[in-house]
Order: sequence, then structure tokens, then C-alpha cells
Amino acid sequence: MHAFLAKLRSLFGHQQDDREFSEEIETHIALLTDRMIARGMSPEEAAASARRQFGITPLHQQHRRDLRSFLALATLARDLRFAARQLYRNPLITLIAIASLALGIGANTAIFSVAKRVLFDTLPVQNPHQLRILTWTSGPDRPVPPVWGDVFATPTGLVSSAFSYPVYEALRRRTDAFASILAFKDVSLTATVDNTPNLATAELLSGGAFDTLGIAPVLGRALTPADDTVGAAPVALISDSFWTRHYARSPSVLGQTIALNGSLVTIVGVAPASFNGLDNGTVVQLFVPIAQQPLVVPRAQNGSVSLLDNPQSWWLQVMIRLRPGVPESQAQTQAQTQLDLAFRPAAQSVVPSAKAMESLHLRLEAGSRGADSLHGQYGQSSYILLALSGLVLLLACVNLANLLLARAASRQREMSTRLALGARRSHILRQMLTESLLLSSLGGAAGLALGYLGRNALPAMLSNSSQSVPIQSDFDWQILAFTAAISLLTGLLFGIFPAWQATRTNTTAALKDSPHATTSRHGARLGKGLVVFQIALSTILLIGAALFVRTLINLSNTPLGFRADHLLLFRLNPPRTRYTDARMNALYRQLQEKLAALPGVRSVSFSVIAVMGDGHSGSTFRRSGSTDQPTRVQTNRVGGDFFSTMGIPILAGRSFNSSDTPNSPVVAVINRALAEQFFPNQNPIGKTFEADADEAAGPVQIIGIAADTRYADLRAPTPPTFYLSDNQHLEAGRIVAEIRTQADPAGILTQVRATVASFDHDLPLIDVRTMQEQIASTLTNERIFAQLTAGFGLLALILACIGIYGIMAYTVSRRTSEIGIRMALGAQANQVLRLVLSEVSWMAVAGTALGIIAALWLSRFINSMLYGLESWDPITLACVAAVLILISLLAGFGPARRASRINPTQALRHD
Repeated sequence: MHAFLAKLRSLFGHQQDDREFSEEIETHIALLTDRMIARGMSPEEAAASARRQFGITPLHQQHRRDLRSFLALATLARDLRFAARQLYRNPLITLIAIASLALGIGANTAIFSVAKRVLFDTLPVQNPHQLRILTWTSGPDRPVPPVWGDVFATPTGLVSSAFSYPVYEALRRRTDAFASILAFKDVSLTATVDNTPNLATAELLSGGAFDTLGIAPVLGRALTPADDTVGAAPVALISDSFWTRHYARSPSVLGQTIALNGSLVTIVGVAPASFNGLDNGTVVQLFVPIAQQPLVVPRAQNGSVSLLDNPQSWWLQVMIRLRPGVPESQAQTQAQTQLDLAFRPAAQSVVPSAKAMESLHLRLEAGSRGADSLHGQYGQSSYILLALSGLVLLLACVNLANLLLARAASRQREMSTRLALGARRSHILRQMLTESLLLSSLGGAAGLALGYLGRNALPAMLSNSSQSVPIQSDFDWQILAFTAAISLLTGLLFGIFPAWQATRTNTTAALKDSPHATTSRHGARLGKGLVVFQIALSTILLIGAALFVRTLINLSNTPLGFRADHLLLFRLNPPRTRYTDARMNALYRQLQEKLAALPGVRSVSFSVIAVMGDGHSGSTFRRSGSTDQPTRVQTNRVGGDFFSTMGIPILAGRSFNSSDTPNSPVVAVINRALAEQFFPNQNPIGKTFEADADEAAGPVQIIGIAADTRYADLRAPTPPTFYLSDNQHLEAGRIVAEIRTQADPAGILTQVRATVASFDHDLPLIDVRTMQEQIASTLTNERIFAQLTAGFGLLALILACIGIYGIMAYTVSRRTSEIGIRMALGAQANQVLRLVLSEVSWMAVAGTALGIIAALWLSRFINSMLYGLESWDPITLACVAAVLILISLLAGFGPARRASRINPTQALRHD
């Protein structure tokens, strides 16, 4: 190609370089093409003829394109080398810029890796967009019997995804409506491996579910329809993590048996590591056929432990796969119609009235994320954290823009010289953008490393002593793409204006004036405006941090109504396959006696629900003889020593005692909230009420009033609650043990485990924790927001200080001559000090005011997350404003002090 261009140069007598000569040849070809078109030739023929006359063949054209690419790459390499040298010559500015970007991009990368899992990731299955979750909607009255699952109240009625097994069977027979169907239900059970019981999460799955999802086990086989039949041999699949933890990934795991709630099942396969079940809020360790429900998780109802043939029990979740190749809207409409035809007759037998049946409808929801409980639990938090980390990145970008503006101003003479020597303004713009992009790329690389190192920090903060959070922050191509994108956008968006500013240099003035006299007033104003913007962003972050920290403090100081010190809690859930009600009650009585006799134990009691953070247990309540509608209140079944063990005062009447037996009248202790709501200005002792039949048959007599305690969490007000004596109920189930100790509760844990094992070595202690840990687990989200926003606020304050210090140091250095003249004319050092600090003051006040206005507008999104204060809390706003103004003045004091010590004689000679 070079020889060809040399030949053309010799013919035309030109000596330009290849690029300029190629451009001139193109101009000649265009002129010749126009002449040929004027003579009547078509444009295509004219262009081809002109190129032939210049001897340019398609091969030469390819050579020209290759030459252009080579020249572009060579130019890019040259610009990168020059940019690297410039950054190396200014190590302090380079390090500050890279560190600022690394912190901002690293925080965004770490939080995005978690938010992606919470908000965007789909199930790791084949074509997840074809999956649909079935739900039903109804009016405000529950149209079906009690549901073993979630029922959500909406403004228009109830919504649930729970179905009975007979309904699932009816839906499964409509094979023309969809490609395939499966049912599932997450349960907790005891898995005994090598004589060691462990609490495990299992998923009951219909046979063929893995085929429907398009998942192949990494070892062994999947569950088949033959496994999901009554009477089939009990089998199970284990998860990859369960295989690793308990079997060291040994292939010999196939065919081994494992005890699930005391029932032996055979391991037939290992699920892939990427698949953790159909509810992304749960990490499933075992997959068991639904037909084994009576064996592994029996639930006593109507005298039977099986839910398979019980139309009264709605407990399964159902998922379908739409037919491929059919338009989604058409497939969804057909499936909706056909499924409704099967659903309504199957539900008819349990719906109490025609009106309730009319309000009951089937609905298809997106199933690509499975039963998406993770989004509901952490969705709002993820959006807020993304917004906060975005503000931190914006702060870092503003710092970068300020630094680049300062560098562009200090290089005005260099740019003027290059323009005077013939450089194009586009070349200077390209060079400055190359430096900006190189900085942002280095910051992005460092941020990616920080994000990778901190990827598990947020999941670790969400976890507590009793449970882990199913959020795995895996770095994949999407996170790499996200980091690369924000790095490039940072370099472009916040480097374009400083680069453009550099090209606006007045060549004549810049070459004539001294470096200290050529400051662009517009550039200085822009730099100070960016500092004001930085302070405003810092104000927003600090106000958010203060609000969340104060919320955590308020919640931590909330009165509990009981003594939380020296309390050890754990749950027991004996399997129904081995324990009848009588045997379970005997176990609890004997276990209470043994635990109470342990050294260091003051008292022991049991309850169905723990006082804090253990969920809800409700019942209807109506005063005997009243015509009022029954009201839903909270209830709890407790042992005789419950109130003394928990330190809950009895305000009136008495607590439970040994005289309260199954043969004596049913009695209850109510809390003050219930007494005030239903018995205002009355003494409720001795009065009776009616409750749900499964809680108490016949009237219940009130024998005492207990103090109010926090029930489910610290935010909710104390609900009306009544307590029943566990001694009066023959039915038994899971219990929570409360042990009050004389010293640290953790000191007796080994003895407690040994005591439980002495009765049944296959019975694990579930959710072992102290009451302080139980309370702390209810404050997980508040603690995370307080810690993260406090960290973001501190980082914002540091970045703002860097920005203020940088812009003021730059301003002082550029105004050295002016300050020298002022001092030569009689200005005192303290006057110069006040002059510089006054600029810092107005920037701090303006930025703080703008930040407070923006924070007041944005705070509406977090109002529901606050406790004990309002988002416009004047104390918080005043403290944040005072801190920011003080820190801003401290950051500007160094440059101001340096300005006040300028020697007028040296300053005037500086140029």
C-alpha cells in the first residue's frame, strides 16, 4: 500500500504523509465522479470509473481501510502514552482522582451485585420467561379454609398463591392449556446425617419438575413421576452445598440413606450448584417428592397427617410453562381460560357461598424469578441503597470534574502553544478526553477490585446468628459490564466539559500573559459551583445517615415490657412421624424439669411463639354475651412459669399455676392493650370471652392482666393479646424454650444440647440465640442502613473536603499576584484570611441550603423506614448543617492561612 501511494505521489508531485495524501486523492476522485455524472453516467458507474482511472482497485480500497484502522490505532496508542505521562507527572492529583472514583465505583459495584440478585436475576432454568406462577384473588372475605401459605390483603381483596393438592390435580389434567405444570412447597425439617441432626430446608416437588424446568442433576437422576406416587420408595435429591458439606462431594453418596424427620429416604441425585429451589428467598438443601409429605412433614388435620387428599387444606404453589412458539399474549389467554375451567369446579367443594365463588378468580403471574419473596423483603432497601451509592459516585465524579478543570486551567499555556504550532482543537479535545477516560478506567479497575472484595459484606450484614440470607453475590459478565459502563460514562460525562474548556483558550492572550494572570473567571465560577454541588450532595447523604442512625437509636431504646438479659432461646419441633400429642407433651414436661435443674439456670418455660420476632399467632375474640362481631387479636400458649421467666409483670389477678389443668375451666391472662380495648373503665378479672375453637372450646375466663410487651418487632405497637395455659391443651406442636440464667446464657449451651440429646439424639435445637440476638435480628435492616449511610456520609464529607481544599488551594495559587498587591496596599493577614474563608462560607451555606431542600423532597421515599422522628426533624437538619459548615471552614482554613502568609515582594516578582 505504501508503494502504491508513493507511485501516486510521484505522478502528482506531492510529498504529504499518507493520511493527508489519501484525503487529497479522495477529493480528486469525487470531482472526477461529478464530471462523469454530468456527462450522463450513473453514480455507481461514475464512481467505479473514476477509481479505475486513479488505479484504485477493490483490493487497494481494502488496503486503504486497513491503513485507516492502523493509523487510528497508532493515534490512540500515542494519545494513551501521552496521557499516561501527564498523569505520572501529577501523582497527587492522579491518586486523589483514582481513589475517589475507586470508592464510588466500588460501592456501586458491591451494591449492584446484591441488587441484581434481589431485583433482576431469573431462575437458572431453561427459558425462564415462559414460566408463570398461579395465584388466586378474591373479595375481602377469605373464600377458602385456612391456608398453609401467605395470603395478602390488597385494596380490592385477598391474593394468594396457595392451592390444595386436589386443585393441582385438576389443573394438571388440562394438558392442552400449557406445555407442562409442576407444584412445590418449601418446608423445614430435621435431616440426620452420621447420627447428627441438622435443621434443613427442603422443597416438596412434583415428579418431573426438573424436566419441566430444564435442569439436569450433576450426579444421579432427577425426581420422576413414578417417585411422586403414594407408596413409592422414599427418595430425595440433595443440593450441591449439602453434598459438599456432609459428603465431601463423594460420588458414593448415591444410594445412601438419610433420615428426614426420622424417616429414611434414599439419595438418588445431586442438584446443580446454580439451582437453589423455586423460591429465590430460600436456599433449598433437599428436594423431596410431594407424595412423601405424610412421611417427612406430616401435618395433623381432621385426624389425618396427609394433605394429599384433603381439599380443605390449601398449601401448594403451582407453576406452569407456556407452550413455546405461541405468542405470549395468546398463550396466556388460552392458559387462563382453560385453567379457570379446571380450577373453579375443583374449588367449588370448599368455597362457602356463591358470592365467595363469584369473587374467586385465577390469575397468572410472571414466574421467571420463581416465588419471588426476595424482592418483597429486600426490594425497597435495594433501590434506596442503589440511590445512595449513586450519590457517592456522583460526588466522586464531581471531584474528578473539578480536578480536570483545575488541570485544564493550569495547562492553558501548553494548549495555546500547541494551537499556535498548528494542532487542531479536535485533537486537543481528543487528548483531554483520553486522559479523562484513562483516569476513569484506572478508577473503575480499582473500584471493581474493591467491589469484588466487598461483595459479601452486605449479605454478611443481613445474616444473623440464627439464619443466613440467600443472597449470593456472584461476579458475572453483567457486573463487569455495569462497572465498565459507569467507568466510561464517568470519564465521558465529567471529562467532556474540562476538555472543551481547554480548547477555548485564547492563544494570543495565553502566550502573552503569565500563567497566574490567565485564569478564566468562567472556569473559576464553574469550579466553585461544582463545590457547592458537592456540599449539597454531602448534605443529602449526611441527613439520610443521621435519620437512619437516630431511627436505630430510637428502636434500640424502645421499652420491651420484659427483661431481655440472661435469656437463652431455642425451638424444638419433634416430627409427627415419631411423636404423638401425648408423647410430645410428656417430652416437654420432662425436658423442662431437667433444664431447670442445670447449674446456672434460674427458671425455664415454653411458649408457642417467642415474644420478639417469631411471627404471629392469631385468634378471634368476643366478650361472652356480646353481639359485637368477633375481632382478630394475637394469642400465645405458654407454660406456667412463662411470665416470671420472661420478667413480664402481672398487673392484676394472677398468673397460671398447677391448678390449671385440662379438667379445670379454661383460663387466660390478657395484656393491658386488650383490657383497655375491650374492657374500658372495667375490671376484666373473672369475665369470660370466646375464641377460635382450635384455641379454646367454650368460654375462657380471664384470671390476670399482664404488662404489654413488644410482640413481632419493635416498630409495631403492642397488639391486644391473650395467653392460654399450655397445661390445659392436649394438642402439642413446635415450642420455643426460654431459659433464664444467672450468668452468660452461652455458657450453658453445651449442657442444654446434651440434655435434649439425652431424650432424643435426633432432635436438633433450632434457632439457638439469646434474647439480645433475637431483638438484634429484628433490627437488621435498620442497622444496615445506619451503618451504610453513615459510611456513605463520612465518605461524602471526605470528598467534599477534598473538593473544597482543592478549589481553594487552586484559587489562592492563581490569585497570588492579586493577594500580593492587596497586601502591598495595606491589607492585613487577618483580612486576607477572612477574604478566603468568606468564599468558603458562602459555598458551604449555599450547598447546605440546596442539600436540605433536596433532602426534604427526597425524604418522602424513606418516611416509612423511620421511627420516632420525622424526615424534617429540625434537630437533625440543624446538626447536619452545622457539621458541614464547620468541616467546610476547616477544609478551607489551610489555603486561607497560606494566602494570609504570602510575602508581597515575592508575590509581585512571581510573574
